[in-house]
Parts: sequence; structure tokens; C-alpha cells
Amino acid sequence: MKTISILLTVGLFVLAACTNNAEKPLSETEKEVLAQEVQTTINTMMDGMKNMDVNQAFEANFLLDKDFKYIGIRGETMNVDAFTKEVHGIFDNLEKVDFSFSSPDIRIVTRDVAIVTMPYKGKFYFPGSSISFPECGSTLVLQKKSNKWEVIHFHESLQESEFITTDL
Repeated sequence: MKTISILLTVGLFVLAACTNNAEKPLSETEKEVLAQEVQTTINTMMDGMKNMDVNQAFEANFLLDKDFKYIGIRGETMNVDAFTKEVHGIFDNLEKVDFSFSSPDIRIVTRDVAIVTMPYKGKFYFPGSSISFPECGSTLVLQKKSNKWEVIHFHESLQESEFITTDL
């Protein structure tokens, strides 16, 4: 009986050690490695936007299922279907884009969650018209799934500007 008690106690200690190890705080080196992984995903997205490639910019890097949410520049909340429709409605009709991205601020929250804040500006050129958005900001929440970072929440905002006031 004493042997069983000892084995049970040892087993509980091992289990507790495994649980505590999983909750161990991230070291600065671990955060840097994870931030570089996130940066790679963000770079791919920015390149896709500059190349007007919807797959590279969004579809390959976003969690496109029922859990995805997008809050657009006018404050509207969209699910994955509305977001996909919006993105294709814009990018499928573009002749040219001009984006300027600031360096993203990447905050590693856990080993599998990151928050990215990134100011940018740009201009969409359509046949016969263009739209400028001079001072935008975006916040992206990424989750690492199957060794890949995916955007699970995307929020954009726009500074009040001529773009906003002419639409009112």
C-alpha cells in the first residue's frame, strides 16, 4: 500500500511539473523567435497587398472560418463571407495599388497568440477613379495553428480625413 501511495505522489508531482512547464513564461529569446515568425507572415501579407494578390495577402494567412471577424474602416463588423466578398470586390477590380506600411509592432502574448499593430497609408486605383486612405491603422490578432500563424481577428481604422468626410 505504501508503494502505491509513493507512486501516486510521484505521479502527481510529475503531472504538476508538466502543467507548470506549459505555463512557464516566455523568455525574451523565445519572444524574438516567435515575433520573427509573425513578421514573416505580415511581410507575406504586405507583399500580397502590394501585388494585388488576394490569396497571398489574405486567403493564405487568415483563418477563414466562422470564428474570423473583421471590423472595417467605417466600424462595420463582418464575418468571413462578408470579408471575402469585400476583399474580392476591391482587389478583383484594381488596376494598381500604392501602399506604404510602417514597421509593425508585434506583441507576443503567448506561444500561440500575437497582436500586431500597424499604421499604413495607401491608394487604390480603379478604372476611372481612385480612393486614398492617408492615415490608417490596423490591429491583427494571430494564432499559431499547426505551426502556422493565421489572422483570426482584423480591425482597421481610419483617421478622419477627406476620405471619411466626403462619404458622409
